[in-house]
Amino acid sequence: MEKYIVFLKQVPRSTKVGIDPVTKTLKRSSSMTRTNPDDLCALQTALDLKAETGAEVVAVSMGPASAESVLREALQLGADRAILLSSPAFAGSDTFCTSVALSAAARKIGFDMLFFGRMAIDGDTAQVGPEVAGMLGIPQVTHIVKAETPVDGRVEVVKEAGDTLQRLSVALPCAVMVGKEFSVNPPTLAGWRRAQGMEIVRWNETDLDLDGTEVGLNASPTKVVETELAESRKDTRWIADGDALAMAFMECLGTVEELKEEEKWTR
Repeated sequence: MEKYIVFLKQVPRSTKVGIDPVTKTLKRSSSMTRTNPDDLCALQTALDLKAETGAEVVAVSMGPASAESVLREALQLGADRAILLSSPAFAGSDTFCTSVALSAAARKIGFDMLFFGRMAIDGDTAQVGPEVAGMLGIPQVTHIVKAETPVDGRVEVVKEAGDTLQRLSVALPCAVMVGKEFSVNPPTLAGWRRAQGMEIVRWNETDLDLDGTEVGLNASPTKVVETELAESRKDTRWIADGDALAMAFMECLGTVEELKEEEKWTR
Protein backbone atom coordinates (compact mmCIF):
# COMPACT_ATOMS: atom_id res chain seq x y z
CA MET A 1 0.00 0.00 0.00
CA GLU A 2 1.27 3.46 -0.89
CA LYS A 3 1.71 5.96 1.91
CA TYR A 4 1.23 9.72 1.68
CA ILE A 5 2.34 12.08 4.44
CA VAL A 6 0.69 15.49 4.66
CA PHE A 7 2.37 18.15 6.81
CA LEU A 8 0.04 20.72 8.35
CA LYS A 9 0.81 23.79 10.43
CA GLN A 10 -1.16 25.65 13.08
CA VAL A 11 -1.11 29.38 12.28
CA PRO A 12 -2.63 32.51 13.88
CA ARG A 13 -6.17 33.32 12.80
CA SER A 14 -5.50 37.07 12.79
CA THR A 15 -2.59 39.49 12.48
CA LYS A 16 -2.87 40.51 16.14
CA VAL A 17 -0.11 38.26 17.42
CA GLY A 18 2.29 39.10 20.24
CA ILE A 19 6.08 38.89 19.96
CA ASP A 20 8.11 37.34 22.76
CA PRO A 21 10.47 40.15 23.89
CA VAL A 22 13.29 37.70 24.68
CA THR A 23 13.21 35.13 21.86
CA LYS A 24 11.70 37.52 19.23
CA THR A 25 9.42 34.67 18.11
CA LEU A 26 5.63 34.68 17.74
CA LYS A 27 3.63 34.17 20.92
CA ARG A 28 1.24 31.67 19.37
CA SER A 29 -0.83 31.46 22.52
CA SER A 30 -1.73 35.13 22.11
CA SER A 31 -4.13 34.57 19.22
CA MET A 32 -6.80 32.28 17.90
CA THR A 33 -5.46 29.66 15.52
CA ARG A 34 -6.45 27.64 12.47
CA THR A 35 -4.95 25.25 9.96
CA ASN A 36 -2.74 26.92 7.37
CA PRO A 37 -4.95 27.28 4.24
CA ASP A 38 -2.38 25.95 1.74
CA ASP A 39 -1.87 22.88 3.94
CA LEU A 40 -5.57 22.02 3.69
CA CYS A 41 -5.22 22.13 -0.10
CA ALA A 42 -2.24 19.78 0.18
CA LEU A 43 -4.37 17.44 2.29
CA GLN A 44 -7.18 17.48 -0.25
CA THR A 45 -4.70 16.65 -3.03
CA ALA A 46 -3.48 13.63 -1.07
CA LEU A 47 -7.06 12.52 -0.32
CA ASP A 48 -8.01 12.78 -4.00
CA LEU A 49 -5.08 10.53 -4.93
CA LYS A 50 -5.99 8.18 -2.08
CA ALA A 51 -9.43 7.70 -3.63
CA GLU A 52 -7.71 6.40 -6.77
CA THR A 53 -4.80 4.45 -5.28
CA GLY A 54 -6.09 3.27 -1.88
CA ALA A 55 -3.02 4.80 -0.21
CA GLU A 56 -2.81 5.54 3.50
CA VAL A 57 -2.80 9.26 4.35
CA VAL A 58 -0.86 10.24 7.47
CA ALA A 59 -1.31 13.79 8.82
CA VAL A 60 1.68 15.26 10.69
CA SER A 61 1.98 18.55 12.55
CA MET A 62 4.73 20.05 14.68
CA GLY A 63 3.72 22.35 17.50
CA PRO A 64 2.30 22.66 21.00
CA ALA A 65 -0.53 20.52 22.37
CA SER A 66 -3.08 22.91 20.87
CA ALA A 67 -1.95 21.81 17.38
CA GLU A 68 -4.00 18.67 17.95
CA SER A 69 -6.96 20.65 16.59
CA VAL A 70 -5.18 20.85 13.22
CA LEU A 71 -4.75 17.09 13.14
CA ARG A 72 -8.31 16.49 14.33
CA GLU A 73 -9.49 18.53 11.35
CA ALA A 74 -7.31 16.44 9.03
CA LEU A 75 -8.83 13.24 10.44
CA GLN A 76 -12.31 14.70 9.99
CA LEU A 77 -11.59 15.42 6.33
CA GLY A 78 -10.35 11.87 5.69
CA ALA A 79 -6.78 11.31 6.91
CA ASP A 80 -6.20 7.77 8.19
CA ARG A 81 -4.02 8.62 11.17
CA ALA A 82 -2.33 11.60 12.77
CA ILE A 83 0.98 12.29 14.53
CA LEU A 84 1.84 15.39 16.56
CA LEU A 85 5.53 16.30 16.92
CA SER A 86 5.53 18.12 20.24
CA SER A 87 8.28 18.85 22.74
CA PRO A 88 9.79 21.84 24.53
CA ALA A 89 12.93 21.04 22.54
CA PHE A 90 11.16 22.04 19.31
CA ALA A 91 10.14 25.50 20.57
CA GLY A 92 11.50 28.39 18.52
CA SER A 93 12.66 26.23 15.61
CA ASP A 94 13.22 28.17 12.40
CA THR A 95 12.51 26.66 8.98
CA PHE A 96 15.76 24.69 8.96
CA CYS A 97 15.27 23.05 12.38
CA THR A 98 11.60 22.46 11.59
CA SER A 99 12.71 20.64 8.46
CA VAL A 100 15.15 18.53 10.49
CA ALA A 101 12.28 17.30 12.67
CA LEU A 102 9.84 16.78 9.78
CA SER A 103 12.36 14.86 7.68
CA ALA A 104 13.14 12.63 10.67
CA ALA A 105 9.41 11.94 11.06
CA ALA A 106 9.12 11.11 7.35
CA ARG A 107 11.98 8.61 7.60
CA LYS A 108 10.38 6.93 10.60
CA ILE A 109 6.91 6.70 9.01
CA GLY A 110 8.02 5.74 5.50
CA PHE A 111 6.38 7.31 2.46
CA ASP A 112 5.79 7.40 -1.27
CA MET A 113 4.80 11.06 -1.48
CA LEU A 114 5.11 14.06 0.84
CA PHE A 115 2.55 16.87 0.61
CA PHE A 116 3.16 20.42 1.83
CA GLY A 117 1.25 23.67 1.51
CA ARG A 118 3.07 26.11 -0.73
CA MET A 119 3.72 28.45 2.21
CA ALA A 120 2.45 29.31 5.67
CA ILE A 121 0.61 32.59 6.19
CA ASP A 122 2.55 33.38 9.38
CA GLY A 123 5.95 33.30 7.68
CA ASP A 124 5.53 33.28 3.87
CA THR A 125 8.97 31.71 3.45
CA ALA A 126 7.94 28.68 1.33
CA GLN A 127 11.13 26.99 2.58
CA VAL A 128 10.10 24.00 4.69
CA GLY A 129 8.86 21.69 1.92
CA PRO A 130 11.94 22.15 -0.29
CA GLU A 131 14.24 21.86 2.73
CA VAL A 132 12.68 18.56 3.81
CA ALA A 133 13.00 17.21 0.26
CA GLY A 134 16.64 18.27 0.19
CA MET A 135 17.40 16.61 3.52
CA LEU A 136 15.76 13.39 2.32
CA GLY A 137 17.44 13.55 -1.09
CA ILE A 138 14.19 13.18 -3.06
CA PRO A 139 12.74 15.08 -6.05
CA GLN A 140 10.52 18.08 -5.30
CA VAL A 141 7.98 20.05 -7.32
CA THR A 142 6.70 23.43 -6.14
CA HIS A 143 3.54 25.32 -7.10
CA ILE A 144 1.65 22.28 -8.39
CA VAL A 145 -1.87 22.83 -9.67
CA LYS A 146 -2.66 19.22 -10.65
CA ALA A 147 -1.49 15.75 -9.65
CA GLU A 148 -2.43 12.61 -11.56
CA THR A 149 -2.62 9.03 -10.31
CA PRO A 150 0.89 7.57 -9.76
CA VAL A 151 1.72 4.77 -12.22
CA ASP A 152 4.77 2.48 -12.26
CA GLY A 153 6.64 4.43 -9.60
CA ARG A 154 6.11 7.84 -11.17
CA VAL A 155 3.58 10.64 -10.81
CA GLU A 156 2.69 13.28 -13.40
CA VAL A 157 2.07 16.76 -12.06
CA VAL A 158 1.32 20.16 -13.56
CA LYS A 159 3.02 23.16 -11.98
CA GLU A 160 2.96 26.90 -12.39
CA ALA A 161 6.12 28.41 -13.79
CA GLY A 162 5.57 32.14 -14.06
CA ASP A 163 2.85 32.71 -16.64
CA THR A 164 3.10 29.18 -18.06
CA LEU A 165 2.24 25.65 -16.95
CA GLN A 166 4.69 22.74 -16.99
CA ARG A 167 3.85 19.02 -17.04
CA LEU A 168 6.44 16.92 -15.26
CA SER A 169 6.89 13.20 -14.68
CA VAL A 170 8.49 12.68 -11.28
CA ALA A 171 9.93 9.51 -9.76
CA LEU A 172 8.62 8.34 -6.41
CA PRO A 173 9.29 8.99 -3.60
CA CYS A 174 8.93 12.73 -4.04
CA ALA A 175 7.63 15.88 -2.35
CA VAL A 176 5.08 18.29 -3.78
CA MET A 177 4.05 21.78 -2.62
CA VAL A 178 0.42 22.72 -3.18
CA GLY A 179 -1.22 26.14 -3.35
CA LYS A 180 -4.78 27.41 -3.12
CA GLU A 181 -5.65 26.31 -6.66
CA PHE A 182 -7.08 23.12 -5.12
CA SER A 183 -10.50 23.41 -3.51
CA VAL A 184 -11.09 21.68 -0.16
CA ASN A 185 -14.14 19.47 0.33
CA PRO A 186 -16.43 20.66 3.15
CA PRO A 187 -16.40 18.72 6.44
CA THR A 188 -19.21 16.29 7.23
CA LEU A 189 -20.92 15.23 10.44
CA ALA A 190 -19.87 11.62 9.80
CA GLY A 191 -16.28 12.75 9.42
CA TRP A 192 -16.46 14.73 12.64
CA ARG A 193 -17.79 11.75 14.56
CA ARG A 194 -15.08 9.52 13.11
CA ALA A 195 -12.33 11.98 14.03
CA GLN A 196 -13.41 12.36 17.66
CA GLY A 197 -12.77 8.69 18.37
CA MET A 198 -9.36 8.48 16.70
CA GLU A 199 -6.04 8.59 18.52
CA ILE A 200 -3.44 11.26 17.85
CA VAL A 201 0.05 9.87 18.45
CA ARG A 202 2.68 12.17 20.00
CA TRP A 203 6.39 12.00 19.22
CA ASN A 204 9.20 14.04 20.77
CA GLU A 205 12.84 14.41 19.77
CA THR A 206 13.76 11.05 21.32
CA ASP A 207 11.10 9.28 19.26
CA LEU A 208 12.67 10.82 16.15
CA ASP A 209 16.21 9.80 17.16
CA LEU A 210 17.20 13.46 17.38
CA ASP A 211 19.43 15.16 19.89
CA GLY A 212 17.78 18.12 21.59
CA THR A 213 20.64 20.30 20.37
CA GLU A 214 19.64 19.68 16.72
CA VAL A 215 16.32 21.50 16.99
CA GLY A 216 14.79 24.47 18.74
CA LEU A 217 15.68 28.13 19.08
CA ASN A 218 19.36 27.70 19.96
CA ALA A 219 20.02 25.34 17.06
CA SER A 220 18.29 27.57 14.53
CA PRO A 221 20.71 29.39 12.19
CA THR A 222 18.12 32.14 11.68
CA LYS A 223 18.44 34.77 14.42
CA VAL A 224 15.85 37.52 14.83
CA VAL A 225 17.69 40.53 16.21
CA GLU A 226 14.77 42.93 16.54
CA THR A 227 11.11 43.22 15.63
CA GLU A 228 8.85 46.25 15.49
CA LEU A 229 5.37 47.12 14.35
CA ALA A 230 5.01 49.44 11.39
CA GLU A 231 3.24 52.66 12.30
CA SER A 232 0.62 54.19 10.07
CA ARG A 233 -0.30 57.81 10.73
CA LYS A 234 -3.07 59.61 8.91
CA ASP A 235 -4.04 63.27 9.03
CA THR A 236 -7.80 63.52 9.16
CA ARG A 237 -9.60 66.71 8.21
CA TRP A 238 -13.36 67.25 8.27
CA ILE A 239 -14.72 68.92 5.11
CA ALA A 240 -17.57 71.28 5.98
CA ASP A 241 -18.90 72.14 2.51
CA GLY A 242 -18.24 72.09 -1.21
CA ASP A 243 -15.95 75.12 -1.15
CA ALA A 244 -13.75 73.49 1.49
CA LEU A 245 -13.66 70.29 -0.55
CA ALA A 246 -12.55 72.21 -3.64
CA MET A 247 -9.77 73.94 -1.66
CA ALA A 248 -8.58 70.61 -0.27
CA PHE A 249 -8.55 69.11 -3.76
CA MET A 250 -6.45 71.99 -5.11
CA GLU A 251 -4.00 71.59 -2.23
CA CYS A 252 -3.60 67.92 -3.09
CA LEU A 253 -2.96 68.74 -6.73
CA GLY A 254 -0.32 71.25 -5.69
CA THR A 255 1.40 68.65 -3.51
CA VAL A 256 1.42 66.13 -6.38
CA GLU A 257 2.98 68.67 -8.74
CA GLU A 258 5.64 69.50 -6.14
CA LEU A 259 6.50 65.81 -5.79
CA LYS A 260 6.74 65.40 -9.56
CA GLU A 261 9.05 68.40 -9.81
CA GLU A 262 11.21 67.12 -6.97
CA GLU A 263 11.47 63.69 -8.60
CA LYS A 264 12.48 65.27 -11.91
CA TRP A 265 15.39 67.15 -10.33
CA THR A 266 16.61 64.21 -8.27
CA ARG A 267 16.97 61.84 -11.24
